[in-house]
Amino acid sequence: MKLELMLGIRYLKAKKKFSFVSVITVICILGILVGDMIMITVLSVVNGFQNDIRDKILGMRSHIDISSYGDEALIDYHFVIDSVKENKRVSSVYPYIYLPSILRTYSHTTLITTRAFPDDIYTKDKDFLKYFNFISGDNKNIKSNEAMIGAEMAKNYALAVGDTIDIVSASGSFARGFRPQKSTFTVKAIYKTGYYEYDSKMVIVPLKTAQDMIGYNDAVSGVAVKVDKFFDAESIANELDKTLKEYYNVLPWTLFDRNFFQALHTEKIMLGLILSFIVLIAALNIASSQIIFVKDKRRDIAILKTLGLKPINVAQVFFLEGAIIGLIGTIFGVIFGILLSMYVNEALDTIRYIAQAFVSLIFFIPSKIFLTVKIPIVPDFFPSDVYYISGGLPTIIEPTQVILVAFISFILSIIFAIIPAYIASRYKPAEVLRYE
Repeated sequence: MKLELMLGIRYLKAKKKFSFVSVITVICILGILVGDMIMITVLSVVNGFQNDIRDKILGMRSHIDISSYGDEALIDYHFVIDSVKENKRVSSVYPYIYLPSILRTYSHTTLITTRAFPDDIYTKDKDFLKYFNFISGDNKNIKSNEAMIGAEMAKNYALAVGDTIDIVSASGSFARGFRPQKSTFTVKAIYKTGYYEYDSKMVIVPLKTAQDMIGYNDAVSGVAVKVDKFFDAESIANELDKTLKEYYNVLPWTLFDRNFFQALHTEKIMLGLILSFIVLIAALNIASSQIIFVKDKRRDIAILKTLGLKPINVAQVFFLEGAIIGLIGTIFGVIFGILLSMYVNEALDTIRYIAQAFVSLIFFIPSKIFLTVKIPIVPDFFPSDVYYISGGLPTIIEPTQVILVAFISFILSIIFAIIPAYIASRYKPAEVLRYE
């Protein structure tokens, strides 16, 4: 073992267990550890939220959308469906109708989207099977005057299965003109997808009914294409565009809500940058603690230099000491960060249980003395009806992010370890020993 490394490790082991320097060293390690742990956990939860939102959006939408150019209806959609099915990477293809509308109930009027799909889509498409859950009624044998609404819409407008709603839509086109049309429906079923926009703003009607509402004879708004791996949607869209000889507008999902998905990505980057300041502060603590330690070891530094140790070697001793502190904090921060990400829901339940016990202890005596005083219930930190999550917080640990967090943490520790190392190398033995 090199002398510099041996001295650096030795200085970390304080002779007194609870000396001022040793306490500061432990605090520095804990600072790096907590910073890394929080960054990894928060980024993992953000990954889970983003993937959950993306999957729910794409579960009810196409991975690739094929439509006519302009606002014209897609007339030869049977030909398009047959052509698309020839691609082996396509898992599902079906026609749809999209119709902006106005919903009228006995007490409310609001803007909605009326959509229509084939009747068998709920049993054939794997995404519909996963995200389309009926909480009341069912989707079997839907008549032309029946519709399905989302759970949030039913809650917001006090609707139930069997109630009547009016949908006002516009049929026609820009070329032929538009005319308003009112259709009356009976609520057949109430569904829940887990995505608020769908559950609160979408009404589903039979495909033939939607064609009559929009004024299409045997046409649709477009054809929805689902693929095995939605990240391959752009390359598959290019293949389908060539297959259809560029007669149709073929768009992958990355272009549907580009600003929305870009905003999610930007939010994750900004969150990571903000959280990195925690690690930066911890690294600054390493510099400040090491400066105090260097001043505490001035006599040792002077003796080492007197014995022939060069300034560069003295600097290496304290640089390695700071680097070791950063390395230990980073390693344990990554370990605890991964563990907390894996068991974040259990950790939140434990915190909630402790908080509830503490609140119960405080209000126990007042609740026994005064009948009007009740023991408060500590609510869930992330209730499913607000954040639209089931089964707890979704977390996805990305190895590249973990490596990046560890790299940034260790690099910052090394950078701020240079300052006390430089100060140690500048001490002159004669001036230090003169007052000893």
